[in-house]
Amino acid sequence: MKKIVLALLTIWFTTTAAQVPGPTHQEQVDNRGEAINLADTRRKLDQLIWGPEVLAQQYETRIVELWDDLLKAQDKLKVLADLDFNSLRLAAHQNSEGLQHQIARYTYSGDGETWSAKQWKDFIAEAVANKYVLEQSEWHHSGFTPPQDNEGAHSEVSFELHVARAEPAHRVVLKGVLDVSWKVSLGATAEIEPNDIVITQMTILERQLPPAFEEVFTVSGTEETPLINPLLVYDLDKDGLSEIIVGGQNLLLRNEGKGTLVAEKLFDKARPLYDGAIIADFDGDAQVDFVGVDNNNYPLLFKGNKDGSFSDEPIKMADTHLGLPKTFTAGDIDGDGDLDIHIGNYKYAYRQGQMPSPYFDANDGYPAVLLRNDGEGKFTDITDSSGLGAKRNRRSYSSSFVDLDDDQDMDLIVVSDYAGFDVYLNNGKGKFTDITDDFGLDRHFFGMGHTFDDFDGDGKLDFYVIGMSSTTARRLAELGVGRQDLQKHTEMRDAMGYGNRMFLKRENGFVKAPFNDQVARTGWSWGTSTFDFDNDGDKDIFIANGHYSGESTQDYCTTFWRHDIYESGGENVARDMLFQTESTDLREANISWNGYEHKVLYLKHKGEYVNIAYLMGVAFEYDARSVVTEDIDKDGRPDLLVVEHVAEGLNKTSYRLHIYRNALSNAGHWVGVELSDSVGRSTIGANVEVVTKTGKQFSRIVTGDSFSSQHSANLHFGLGAQTEIEEVRVTWADGTRSTLKQPEVDQYHKVTN
Repeated sequence: MKKIVLALLTIWFTTTAAQVPGPTHQEQVDNRGEAINLADTRRKLDQLIWGPEVLAQQYETRIVELWDDLLKAQDKLKVLADLDFNSLRLAAHQNSEGLQHQIARYTYSGDGETWSAKQWKDFIAEAVANKYVLEQSEWHHSGFTPPQDNEGAHSEVSFELHVARAEPAHRVVLKGVLDVSWKVSLGATAEIEPNDIVITQMTILERQLPPAFEEVFTVSGTEETPLINPLLVYDLDKDGLSEIIVGGQNLLLRNEGKGTLVAEKLFDKARPLYDGAIIADFDGDAQVDFVGVDNNNYPLLFKGNKDGSFSDEPIKMADTHLGLPKTFTAGDIDGDGDLDIHIGNYKYAYRQGQMPSPYFDANDGYPAVLLRNDGEGKFTDITDSSGLGAKRNRRSYSSSFVDLDDDQDMDLIVVSDYAGFDVYLNNGKGKFTDITDDFGLDRHFFGMGHTFDDFDGDGKLDFYVIGMSSTTARRLAELGVGRQDLQKHTEMRDAMGYGNRMFLKRENGFVKAPFNDQVARTGWSWGTSTFDFDNDGDKDIFIANGHYSGESTQDYCTTFWRHDIYESGGENVARDMLFQTESTDLREANISWNGYEHKVLYLKHKGEYVNIAYLMGVAFEYDARSVVTEDIDKDGRPDLLVVEHVAEGLNKTSYRLHIYRNALSNAGHWVGVELSDSVGRSTIGANVEVVTKTGKQFSRIVTGDSFSSQHSANLHFGLGAQTEIEEVRVTWADGTRSTLKQPEVDQYHKVTN
């Protein structure tokens, strides 16, 4: 192993030394020697501590082979039919029930029939004869028991199959857990093959209708301009139709109505923008402006024009140099009538050998800034004096000013990778108090995005934060392995790998939702949006997943949890050489890191969240990032915008925007509310309530939610069977109110002050 590491490190050194001037020959030798020692330490730790996980990885190769074969095969069902095993024990049917949209759900657990390999082949043959195809699948090695005495190893495998028939339309999701006993111990010469397979639990969802969503528009990055983000949606010209800003392509998609989008230049002079930005009325003239950062790394304000375009000559907002600006949010934090802005930065791990330290509470990135609006496009950095200085070096991905405690001022939530989230309450004058510790261990996770809604229907604003849920972390916890010399790192593994958290508002603060497990494990999650796609009066949730999908589903994740999280410190040449060597297969796209994870659409059904993404046609297999939901064609059914991440290894990436039209045929009634900025009053912070005889719904205008994106100020509410509305109430951020009495259903209504 040492010779292999030495060879790889020699290749790394000879290909990079000529590009990067710097260390002397002796320093180069010392760095290479240190890198070899670091790699040797990892191999020793694999023997001394991580033996059970190393063994689990060897058995996992069979699961990887199966998944890889399925991805590459034209006839995926044949791959499943050819799976060799001794017996397959099915779970017993326990319950059948009907959900919305003609969806049937069947649950299975306990002991059912036992099939031979021939019976399994016959079952697959019957499915093929009936024109069914396996379109997608997912396989995760979620648990492992090493061989003991005379008993072979066991693996717990979580699986999901997406099966379809075109005519007559029928889509089926089979999701469950397998207990796999292996035929041979690893010491034998035979290949690892499953012996007996037991389906311990399974859920089947089916729908005998075509998908509800259909792709209608795409925008692809190019080799010269690969980016798509920032993805911003807003009614720029106040005609009731939301435009789409594709900042990475210098593109404005002008909405002409009925789903027609016309491409224009965003700026006459193209600028290399970072993939975060915001549109809001910062100068109080009733027209939104564009704030972004170009490669000079200073915040720039492009004034908005009445025709919905932006000035080509920006105003430099402040002498504040930003590192990697990722998240922008705006709000009037001090009650002076104008919008202030918070800009958070990300900092990539691994680069130049640095790692977030500690990986569960890192505060070692580029500094965030809170800028107070002083008028005429000028802003002052008040980060420290406002109380936000202590954690300003988070590696942040999303953030929002939002009134969390219902006291009519703008609080702040910041969601960060390698840390989780931080919550600050505002005293109404722009002074913030950190209450993050109130959330305990639940605030720690790999934070990516967030969304707001009243998730439990009690009339209070809740929030949902998303990040990485890790099968590997759970497997390591069950195996009971971890480094004792860095005990805190090991102790935090469960919290960091758990996944998403949903917090519900209560009188004395927030509590984690008792049903959180339903919405926790969506994979490596990035953007998210809450919307009522079926107009039944309950908000549903869409989540974009998938990190890097390579040639094979072999997952880098085990290296991350065994070794990478225990590294710490700033830039270091030897550690950089180590990282480059250890991640060679990942960087060259030979393997994946949380790859091929399907997107999630949680249907809210009687207080329960059920993933129906595949049934509705939105369980895309590509890696995804940003998400925005918006009724682009104004037909009363919210549509879906998703940004795809296209990777040919870690060093060559591009992006693609997909727009999916919601064509659900049996959606309920609805009402829309169009908010417009007016002189001296922004839509940001507005609260909208829709009151009917059966209760009320509400929504708030926020920025910085989801991931590198922005939702519009056109709000949509599903009404189900309701055909009458008592009133629509709009409470603006300054406390004033506007009311619509008995507005008509199934149409949009414009509300101004």
